[in-house]
Amino acid sequence: MPDEVAPRTLRGRIPTRRIDRSTVNWSLAAILAGLVVANLVAAGYWYLALGLLLAGPMFVVLHRYPLIAISIWLVLAPLVAVTDDVGNRKIFWLIHRSLPVLTLGAIAVGSFLGISDRKIAKLGWPEVMMGGYLVASVLSILYTSDATLATSYMLYDRVFVPMCLYLIVRLLSPDERDLRLLLPAVAFLLVTQSVFGLLSWVAPGSLPSVWLAHAGERTTGSLRDPNVYSVTVLFAGLFLLHRAFTGSHSRWVRLGAVALFVLALVMVFFTFSRAAWLAGLVAVVMVAFAYPKFARRLAIAAVPVVLLLLASGVLTHQLDYAYERLTSEDSALSRLPVLVAAARMFEAKPVTGWGYENFDRYSRRFQGRVGDLASAEKPHASHNLYFTILAEQGVIGFVLFLGPPAYWMVRTVKRWGSVPRSGGIDRRLLLLMWAAIAVFVIVNNFVVVSVTFGPGVYWLTLGLIASIVDRYGPARKPVRPWIAVGAVP
Repeated sequence: MPDEVAPRTLRGRIPTRRIDRSTVNWSLAAILAGLVVANLVAAGYWYLALGLLLAGPMFVVLHRYPLIAISIWLVLAPLVAVTDDVGNRKIFWLIHRSLPVLTLGAIAVGSFLGISDRKIAKLGWPEVMMGGYLVASVLSILYTSDATLATSYMLYDRVFVPMCLYLIVRLLSPDERDLRLLLPAVAFLLVTQSVFGLLSWVAPGSLPSVWLAHAGERTTGSLRDPNVYSVTVLFAGLFLLHRAFTGSHSRWVRLGAVALFVLALVMVFFTFSRAAWLAGLVAVVMVAFAYPKFARRLAIAAVPVVLLLLASGVLTHQLDYAYERLTSEDSALSRLPVLVAAARMFEAKPVTGWGYENFDRYSRRFQGRVGDLASAEKPHASHNLYFTILAEQGVIGFVLFLGPPAYWMVRTVKRWGSVPRSGGIDRRLLLLMWAAIAVFVIVNNFVVVSVTFGPGVYWLTLGLIASIVDRYGPARKPVRPWIAVGAVP
C-alpha cells in the first residue's frame, strides 16, 4: 500500500467523490415537489396533488401510447360531461380539461426533442384557421363579454379541448392497427349510452337526476341533450359498421357490429328529434353508397320487423308521439324570429359580430314578428349554430370556423382517386366519417350544442378525415407558424 494512502485509511477518513450537478438538481426538484404536494394536501386539494404525482408516469404512458387518451376520453367524458356531483366534476377536470391537452403536449415535446419514433404529420392551413378562430374568440371575449372568466371556460371546453382531440389524431395519423384499438372504446360508448337511454324510459330512478331533463319525452342518455345524443350514437354506429366489413373478423363479430349500428338507428328514433331523424336518414343514405349490398339486405330484413312491431301495438304510444312531432309546426315556426334576429345582427355588425356567447344578450331587440307565420311573444334562444356564429363573430369567425371542414372537403374530392377502394383505411371509411360530419351539420342547423362532448366528437371525426386524406396525398410543406407544434422532424 502506498505511504500516502495508509495514513488516510488509518485516520479513518472516508473517501469522497464529486457530486454530479444533475443529481443535485433532481434532488432539489424532488424536495420542491414534495413540499408542493404536502401543501396541496394540507389545503384540501388532494386531487391536484394526486395529479402532480401521476404527471410523470402519465407523460411516459401518453408519450408511448398517445391514442389511449382518445379511448379514455370516449369512455369517461360522456359520463361526467353533465353532472352536479363535486367528485364527478373533478373527474371532468382530469378527463376533459386536462387529458387531451397533456396528450398533445406529450406529442409535441416528444417530437421536438426527437425522442419519439413515431413520424408526426405536418400541419397546414386548416390548423392555422383553427388557431385563428381561437385567437378571434379570445379577443371577442376580452372586448365584449361581461363575464370574461365564465365565457373563457366555455370557449376552452367547447372549442379548445375539442380542437386538441383533432390535433392528436391529425398529428399521429393513426393506421389500421390504431383504429382497431379504438373499437372497444367506441363500442362501450354506444352500448352504455343506449342502456342509459332505455333506462330513462323504463327505470328513470336508476339514473342521476341531472340526466333526466327530458325523461319520458326524449332519449338523451347521459348527455342531457337529444341532439348531442343522436350525433354521438350515429358516429359510434358508423365507425363500428366499417370495422365490421374490414379485416378477418369472425362472423359473430361482424354480426355484433351490424347489430350495434342498427341499435344506433333505433336510439336516434327514440330521441324524437326531427333534426336527429333527418340526420339519421342522411347517414343511412351514405351507408347505402358505401355498402350497397349490406344496405339492401338490411332493408329487406327491417321490413318484416317493422311490420311485426306495428301489428303488435308495442310502440303505439311512441309512434303517435313521433307523428305528432313530425306534423307539429309550432316549435319549428317559433324559431323563425330568432333566425331573422341573427340575420339582422349580422347585418348590423358583419365583420366582427356582437361578441362570443353574446347572442342571447342582444338578440331580443332584433326579434319581431315574421309575416303571418310567427311572432316573438317570448324570447327564444338560438337554434342554429351557423347563424349564431355569424351574429356573434361576424364573417371573420364564420370563415375561420368553417374553413377547416371546407378545406378537407376540397382535398377529399381532389384525392378521392388516390384513396384505396377497400382495406382498413379506405374510401368507405372516409365516406362514413363524412356522413358523421353531415350529421353534425344537419343537427347544428337546428340547435346550438351546449354539452362539451358533442363538439369533441365533431373535431375528433374531422381529425380522422384529415388523417385519411393526408395519408394518400403528396407531402406538403408545413406552414411556418405551426412548425413547433409537432411538425419538426
